[in-house]
Amino acid sequence: MAKAIIACATLIFASPITGPRLAAESATPAPAPTPTGGAPAAPKRNIAGPGDYALREKIVHLIGRDPDLAQEAFTIVMVNGGAVYSGPIKTCALERRALMIAATLRGVVNVTDEMIVPRGDAPDDALAKAVTSRLSDAASSLELKDLDVQVSDGVLTLQGTVKDIASRMRAEEIAGAVLGITRISNRLRSADAPSGADDASIQKAVLEYLESFRTFDLPGDITVKIEHGVVTLKGRVSLCLGRQQAALAVSQVKGVAGVDNRLRVDPSIMPRQAQIQAEK
Repeated sequence: MAKAIIACATLIFASPITGPRLAAESATPAPAPTPTGGAPAAPKRNIAGPGDYALREKIVHLIGRDPDLAQEAFTIVMVNGGAVYSGPIKTCALERRALMIAATLRGVVNVTDEMIVPRGDAPDDALAKAVTSRLSDAASSLELKDLDVQVSDGVLTLQGTVKDIASRMRAEEIAGAVLGITRISNRLRSADAPSGADDASIQKAVLEYLESFRTFDLPGDITVKIEHGVVTLKGRVSLCLGRQQAALAVSQVKGVAGVDNRLRVDPSIMPRQAQIQAEK
């Protein structure tokens, strides 16, 4: 059923991002024709959710302001507040930048990545050397230690430790700019993340880390439950990015065996400090 909805929505929203003007115009449906000698035809049914046209126009506008992304030919489809990206894009770094635009836009409830980064002709060992060189140049600012870089058929795996989550994200951006890297498995650990030995101490560590985590504005109401090392997040956050980053922060806490992210994106939440508490 989901595939059918997306396929229908493509007829209304999907068009290559070849420039902000063209893409924005393509998001507006053509008026229904009026048959001769009869009543006006019924307007075309808007199968997407309320506000999808406006959200897509905002995303397209922001992409058009980025000189690098404006040259790419990927496609954006909006389905009931969800942004689906597909098509080719030059690098993983550009892919991440494009996705971040939708994830930080109020009203977007989820972001799906179906874009394809080309493999290129460079062998894996050459790609690994290029990534290692770039990250080594930034090692001091990232406080990067014990770096291990592995590339298999263009898929990059990063391991080691960095200063914090912001440094972890920055390391991925640096590595993702290497042409030929098609996907990144980021296993870098944040050195500032706390740890726990049992459910009670892990829950305390998770609550403290989420409370102090201010890499971005995270308004919302979040409850935390832990059972056998698996953390369940429930509640609401205002941005899709908030949902993603809350789960990422929890996963960095040492002792966490898994994260069950049940947070819901609620754009009606106004900016304020997040309310984070243990589930009662």
